[in-house]
Amino acid sequence: MKIKVAALLLIVTGAVVLFYPALAEKYHDRQKEQIIREWQNSMLNINNGEGAAEGNSASEAVKTETAEDDSASDRVSNLGHPNAEGILIIDKINLMQPILHGATASNLNITLGSVENTGKAGEIGNYAVAGHRNHTYGRNFNRLDEIVVGDKVQVNNGTETFEYTVTEKLYVKPEEVEVLDPNGVDKEITLITCHPMVNPTHRIIVKGKIIDPSTASSL
Repeated sequence: MKIKVAALLLIVTGAVVLFYPALAEKYHDRQKEQIIREWQNSMLNINNGEGAAEGNSASEAVKTETAEDDSASDRVSNLGHPNAEGILIIDKINLMQPILHGATASNLNITLGSVENTGKAGEIGNYAVAGHRNHTYGRNFNRLDEIVVGDKVQVNNGTETFEYTVTEKLYVKPEEVEVLDPNGVDKEITLITCHPMVNPTHRIIVKGKIIDPSTASSL
């Protein structure tokens, strides 16, 4: 009897070990999809609200604008996760991923995470965003290596969409953290993931900045 129980426990344990990664991935995917759905619904509500405000009087419009400014942070918090900062969009690699505040292990298990104490989207500074790679094609930053100089990267923070132009792609060692330093002038973004995908020894760094149309020809 004891032998049968032990054998059954081994089978159950083996099944859990075998299926846990797939189940965990599906769970995290559902969380990510929920964030994106909430973000899309939030954008729809904002657009509908703007349309309804067109017929307001001047004083009503001022009140509406003030209310919108006060609720800007609420829009971000309504992206389906309490730590959501926005959505990263890269059409070149068919990527649309939520960005959570903090590149913690739990956040990166779900989606992308911003690196603490770097910049913010759309502002002068270096907004750094990290993400994992794994064996599922297209997941998180799996295809980041396909990005080249000149490609476009967008970040929607719940109120605005900022478009960055990729200016550089680097392969660095993990300790080369100076790639996160801002230059003090530009509105930059830095995307970070491991390289190679198996037994990574380096990091892929994709850097971009918001280009002033008057200086775009200099790229």
